[in-house]
Amino acid sequence: MKPALLCAAGGVVLGVLSLLLNTVLPGDSSRLVNSGAVWAVGAFAAGAVLRTGRWRLWIAGTAVLVGAVAGYYGGLVVFEHRHVGPDVLAGPVGWSVVGLAAGPVFATAGSWWRDERRGRRVVALCVLGGVFLAEAAYLAVSDRPAGEAALVAALGVAVPLALGRGAAERALAVVALVPATAVGLLGYLALDSLLDVAFTR
Repeated sequence: MKPALLCAAGGVVLGVLSLLLNTVLPGDSSRLVNSGAVWAVGAFAAGAVLRTGRWRLWIAGTAVLVGAVAGYYGGLVVFEHRHVGPDVLAGPVGWSVVGLAAGPVFATAGSWWRDERRGRRVVALCVLGGVFLAEAAYLAVSDRPAGEAALVAALGVAVPLALGRGAAERALAVVALVPATAVGLLGYLALDSLLDVAFTR
C-alpha cells in the first residue's frame, strides 16, 4: 500500500499546485495548471515508475488523480475559504469518478512506455499525446482562446517526439495521434455533457 499512499500524496500536491499556480502563470500558459491532460501525466508517471503488477498500477494511477481532486478542492477550502456544502460536492465527486476511470488507463500507458515491445510503447505515446491533442481540439470547438489550444496541442505533438525511442517509433506514434485525438475528443465531449448535467442538478 505504500506506493499507493505516495501516489495519493503526490496527487494532492499536484492538485494544490494547480490551484495556486492558476493565478501566477501569465496569459495562455495558465491553461497548463487547469488541464486534465496535465493531471494525466501524473498517473502516467506513476505507471512508468511502478511498471509491473496490474492492480498496483491501476490503484496508483487512480490514487494520483483522486488525490489531485482532493488537493484542488481542499485547497479551495483552505486558501480561498470556500464553504463546503451539498451543493458544491458535485465537483469533487464528479471529477473523482473521472479519476477512477482514467487513472488505470494512464498508469497502464506509463507502464507500457517502459515495455520492450515497440507496439506497446507506441500505444503509450498515443494515449498520452492524444489526451493533450484531444483537449486542444475540445478547447478549439469550445471557443476558448486560440493560444491555449495551440499550447496544449504543441505539448501533445511533443510527447512522442520527446519520449519515443528512435525515428521509426516517433513517426509511428505521431501518425497514430490522429485517431487517438479523434477518440479523445469524443471522450471530452461526452464527459463535458455528463459533468454539465451533474453540476447543474
